[in-house]
Amino acid sequence: MRGLIAVLFISLFLIGCNDNVTVNQQILNRIPTDSKIIIATNDVKNLNDVLSSSALMEEVKELERIQELKTASAFLLDYDLKGESIIAISPEGKDDIAITLITDILESKIIKADSMSVHTYDQITYAKDTTHEIPYYYLNHNGFHIASTSRLVIESLIRRNVEDYIFDSQFASIYDRTSGSDLSIYIHGSQKDWLQHFLLKQNSRTSKVRGHWFQLEPRKTDHAFNIDGIFTYADSSQQFHAIFNDLKAQQNRVPAIIPSNVDQAVIVTYKDAHKLHRQVNHYNGTTSKLNKTLQLILDNSTELAQVALPKTDALVFSLKPFEALFMDMDSATSAKFDYRNFTIYELREPVKTQGMQPLLPVNNYKFLTVIEDYLILSTTATAPEEFIVSYQNKSALSQQAWWEDLSNNISDSSTLMYFTSLNIIQESVTDKGDSKIINKISSKDFPFMVSQYVHEKGYAHYHTSIPQIDASIQNTGIVQTGSYKSPRKIIAGPFLFPNHLTGKHDVAFQDEDFKLHLLTDTGKKHWSKQLDAIIIGKINAVDGYKNGRKQLAFSTSKSVYYLDRNGKDVNKYPIQIKGGITQPLSVFDYDNNRNYRFLVTHGKTLTMYDINGNVVKGFKYKKQDEIISQPQHYRVGSRDYIAFAKADNTISLLNRTGKVRTKVKEKVSLTGTMSFQKNLIKMLDGNQLIYLNPVTGKITNSGKTVSATEYYIALDGIEIIQNNNKLLINGKSTELPYGTYNNVKVDKLLREEYIHLIDSGENQVYLLDKKGAILNSFPVYGKENTAIARSKSNFLTTLDGDDIIIYKW
Repeated sequence: MRGLIAVLFISLFLIGCNDNVTVNQQILNRIPTDSKIIIATNDVKNLNDVLSSSALMEEVKELERIQELKTASAFLLDYDLKGESIIAISPEGKDDIAITLITDILESKIIKADSMSVHTYDQITYAKDTTHEIPYYYLNHNGFHIASTSRLVIESLIRRNVEDYIFDSQFASIYDRTSGSDLSIYIHGSQKDWLQHFLLKQNSRTSKVRGHWFQLEPRKTDHAFNIDGIFTYADSSQQFHAIFNDLKAQQNRVPAIIPSNVDQAVIVTYKDAHKLHRQVNHYNGTTSKLNKTLQLILDNSTELAQVALPKTDALVFSLKPFEALFMDMDSATSAKFDYRNFTIYELREPVKTQGMQPLLPVNNYKFLTVIEDYLILSTTATAPEEFIVSYQNKSALSQQAWWEDLSNNISDSSTLMYFTSLNIIQESVTDKGDSKIINKISSKDFPFMVSQYVHEKGYAHYHTSIPQIDASIQNTGIVQTGSYKSPRKIIAGPFLFPNHLTGKHDVAFQDEDFKLHLLTDTGKKHWSKQLDAIIIGKINAVDGYKNGRKQLAFSTSKSVYYLDRNGKDVNKYPIQIKGGITQPLSVFDYDNNRNYRFLVTHGKTLTMYDINGNVVKGFKYKKQDEIISQPQHYRVGSRDYIAFAKADNTISLLNRTGKVRTKVKEKVSLTGTMSFQKNLIKMLDGNQLIYLNPVTGKITNSGKTVSATEYYIALDGIEIIQNNNKLLINGKSTELPYGTYNNVKVDKLLREEYIHLIDSGENQVYLLDKKGAILNSFPVYGKENTAIARSKSNFLTTLDGDDIIIYKW
């Protein structure tokens, strides 16, 4: 939450002016005693303009406390300030605040008899103005004009002996250095939590003293809300920021490895790890020795980070350049295993972090992995996997679309840095009314708040930035939405299946026990169902009830299955086929009216069923030779053609009733599959590409050949000849990085064709458009088999051995 509350409050008082101010130390002696927030300005007239121009303020302006503050501060608009002025916010009672203005003497002020009253305290007269919803009190006193929403504040300032009074010597020091700014907001270093608790109506709790004072200056850019300033602390006391005193900021590198779904990250850099530890000891008032392995890691690194992810957390260290890992991992580990080409080690002796709190949580870290120049410690073996996934998918913080703009607003080096996600901020709000407002803010608009310190001796430069994402910089890449570790070997799939409830796609696969499983797009299991054999071909999505709710239709080598989306059998299915099924199930919707027909191939025979499981009596096929390709349905004009190849090198073209529609006289030795383009059936006859006219039955040689090392595939609108990493797409050459590629696949999503294939040597999945251009953020990790589909988003699923990986792009 660090910095956010300052932003909320600053948004109320974001003011611009061009006049320089001259510091008068006497003005400080009039500041109310317990002031938490102090604002130095000389103009409050721009308030409404600022509120209307701040996108962040628009999102939070209905918060109850924000409304209270806006109401309480309304009297400030009565003033046309000309000189140095201070606005102070101080608590009053349990839940209230007082807002006080201290400025130059005003010789004249409009008095409205019906709204003013006069009071006397300690023989001093002051006025009460009730023209606003909340009244305020004011007077000219001892050379200054004072106005406040609190009568108690006014009377305490009347009786104050300003000659002997010092508000805060530390504040006076920072005020002298910074008060020439157009606008400065000062927050007491030990009172940031008070502001948070007040604004979000939370119970106050004791907070460790962070330091003396924050001085903040708001700065707007096109795509962010920014605050710059300095922060003072005592370098000889037990204040939190004294830990980082004079540590010499190092480059922040860990955002290049932290996953973008991080909830929170706290990052510390150091040139001298031993000095850092001494200052941690001083802060804790102890003398502690570090775990040997932790000391070794610190000595060989320049940066550490606490990283909290949605389901796990870890410690990350940026390592100094080295040629070999500085640890003997074979002797240090009791076990190790590989994940996506990286090794995760289980340590014999866990790394214990006692002695480094509060920078590190007290814990025993048993697992270690190294990714490039980053070492990751975790308490579970699954945490490193998230970092590996993020690294391979290029989805770390520094690879997000908003990072470049953020980099322009913060330093590339710091001693202390915070990343806080909007999700964490939303979870911290306990008031129901405020929670509804905060939860409406989209992480797509405001994903993170970033706070950064660069410490010197006794003070730190401070930057906070809240990136605001708009359409011009939205990330259009790919993210992994889920994964699932199958306890049994996967033998079929993965398949993508539409979910009408979520508008997304679920993932189906079959394991070696012949069980079919359906997962959500996040990898959570919906259900499992026992089948009788391995699935042949793909799973078809059909809308048999014509209500938009899809069912699964497919065949194993023994039976035809028709399941609803809950895995329950539909009607008379499953239907066992005597003698076994020899080709994938063909699903036909002749007229696109969802009157589906299921055509089953068993040897030389074809049998057609309706969705009720009844044999379609109007379809009668006279069996001939063995059918060696999956029957396909094509339409030319008003005529339907069911096409397939037989073992005697003949091609059959049937009508809906199973009778021969067109006789094909020429023999064809079919290689691969058939495709349909421009009313022609394309296929390979050995290595010759031929075109079959289904109307006439005549075959034309295209003049193209496909060698034994090439693979041919076609879909309506696209034709590909593949030679490993070289693709000829509709006659245009495209070359992928050298590797070992499996056979290319082509799918049409809505009106766009997409090409996907895997480099099995590097375990990378490529996705290309029909022009052969690799899509943004690809390749991603994957070892075998791919499926793509489109619903609310585009989905891709692949396998890593017996792990299902699900991406959204």
